[in-house]
Amino acid sequence: MIRTILGLHAGAGEHGVHSVLIDIPDQIGLIRPVFRMGMYQAFPLEVCRWLAKAGDKPSRESRYFDNACKIIADQFSTLALSTIKEADLKEESIFAVGCDSSLGAMEGSRRFLAFRGWGPGQDISQTTGLSVVCINSDGDAGRSSSFDPVFSYPGASIFAQGNEPVLMIHLGGVIKISAFAPGLPPLTFQGGPCASLFELIFNTESTALLSVDFLSKRAVQGKMQQPLLDKWSGLALRCMPFGKSKSRADCALFLEEIQAGYKDHDAEDLLCTAHHFVIELIKNQMEKVPAEYKGGRYIITGSHARNGFLRHLLGLSLADKKLEIADSCGIPAPSWDSFSRALVATYALDGVNPLAGISRSTTRPLASFYPGSNASWGKCLRWMERHSRQAG
Repeated sequence: MIRTILGLHAGAGEHGVHSVLIDIPDQIGLIRPVFRMGMYQAFPLEVCRWLAKAGDKPSRESRYFDNACKIIADQFSTLALSTIKEADLKEESIFAVGCDSSLGAMEGSRRFLAFRGWGPGQDISQTTGLSVVCINSDGDAGRSSSFDPVFSYPGASIFAQGNEPVLMIHLGGVIKISAFAPGLPPLTFQGGPCASLFELIFNTESTALLSVDFLSKRAVQGKMQQPLLDKWSGLALRCMPFGKSKSRADCALFLEEIQAGYKDHDAEDLLCTAHHFVIELIKNQMEKVPAEYKGGRYIITGSHARNGFLRHLLGLSLADKKLEIADSCGIPAPSWDSFSRALVATYALDGVNPLAGISRSTTRPLASFYPGSNASWGKCLRWMERHSRQAG
């Protein structure tokens, strides 16, 4: 049996939703995801305008907030159905849907703070009839960022058959560095803001979609401001790692300190300096990665894997390493977060726990469930019952 799982994710600075379909062959003790396809759907202009008008921190008390939630939920549901149709499948072919319990909860974005506690999961299940697995993350950013789904579960790594180390640098809302080496435990380090910092700089300039290519070209036109870079780096040294206390567990709080005092600089200079800052954060975390993990492939994932300027700076920083984009693994880099949501949904349905040694700061369940139609939810229940018997 092959299960087809749909993953959905809205990331910092992306102004829309990414979807991914993956196939999971039924192999006992193994999860070998096969990427089928991915799609993207932009939020309507009125939502983008509201976010732009609200600035860096939209208010939950805004009269438009409830309407924005409804529109965003509709976009998730519409994209889910469009992806299924584009893949020439029927709704009953989809085993389940994976998404975050709260919109953008793991993105470190100040814009998503207002949505904490709200996610599109229930609306998706009611609109599509599909059962939804919501990845729990609220108030637990330290836990949610402490492991990577591609590496941290038994039999789950798509690189497990290789005989060389793999180091992944994720450039999404936040930086995440994950390392895998044969015979060694997986490691993951959260590095700080990436897209969540870039969107902060251009939060009110335009209601147009600020693409990765746009930001890269604007950054190249600017000049790196060393005093500002030194100030940000000093804050980073004082505040990180984010998980060391509850007050620093959220990257958005770190951005609040970074934001102070930078309005005196041109936008291009700010953006150029922000790109250099992201590289500094990556370098700081790379120093913590043991040498045994650094001798193999270096793969960049996330929306800003296609940021040419950022990739150029990273290449200079890692001069002796050849950088690959996730596309070389058959998964489009901007689709990586959606891919990981589908993967974690698979683990939740299988009742699989992270590998021994992977930190879990709470006993909170990995995910919660919104049942879809009787047929969809019955299929999930039968599967979970079968696996609980096997585990027993």
